[in-house]
Amino acid sequence: MEKMESSIEIAPKGSFFEVDSEGYLINPASLEKIQEKWKPLIKDIVELYKNRFSDQLRNVYIRGSVAKGEAVEGISDIDTYAYVTLNDGQIEQLSTGNPEKELISKYPFVESIELHAMPIETAQERDEIIFLNQSVCVYGTPIEVTKIKPGKDTIIHIPNIHKRIDWLKDFLSKEQSDKEIKSGCVWIMKGLLRSGCELVMERSKKYTRDLYPCYQIFSEYYPEKEPEMKEVLYLALNPTGDKAKIEEVMDSLGIWLQEQYKKAYE
Repeated sequence: MEKMESSIEIAPKGSFFEVDSEGYLINPASLEKIQEKWKPLIKDIVELYKNRFSDQLRNVYIRGSVAKGEAVEGISDIDTYAYVTLNDGQIEQLSTGNPEKELISKYPFVESIELHAMPIETAQERDEIIFLNQSVCVYGTPIEVTKIKPGKDTIIHIPNIHKRIDWLKDFLSKEQSDKEIKSGCVWIMKGLLRSGCELVMERSKKYTRDLYPCYQIFSEYYPEKEPEMKEVLYLALNPTGDKAKIEEVMDSLGIWLQEQYKKAYE
């Protein structure tokens, strides 16, 4: 395993979603849980969406550790998305510039900021229902969402792992800065961890996006693969700029996950 200075140690952080008496996921996100330090950043993000989309903006949501009140300064990112009364082409035309960079400069405790806008009608699509069941509305009227149970209806990453494999090949073929490579490493490793969790979700009936629980539940079902997934977890926390290492992990565990998904679900 690659050694790095000031590395982040693997620790049992994160949790699985609670379920109600009928087995449906209980949304862990709420306005009350958001930590005070993150509220000004959220307010600025809402203003950014309002300035960009004006009267076409309907809702702004956040999900992840910030929405659950579990954000860690210097480590946590903030995932946000908005619904608008525009089509994809109109959204793309208005989504110019790099406002994330300015916000990160203003709020250096956030690792990264994700901004994404979608047509309001997509809120009833399968993937959006999954996200809405783990998000909190910070602007506008919350959308009424269908309840879901952990299992086939909550898998997103592993069906698309082939796309990550293709993306990585293209990404690694280009000249990249060390920072860009490490950012790509984090994205790939998080995807592998969540894919591992999704591979056993139908059996475990447990759902999470948190990295350590993903590693934990996968390793319970595939102990022979535990060392490989532990390295993936390490690299998600301590990304490498070594392209060969990232490719090696994907060629090994990534391809294996893809094959196991085909056996289990196709």
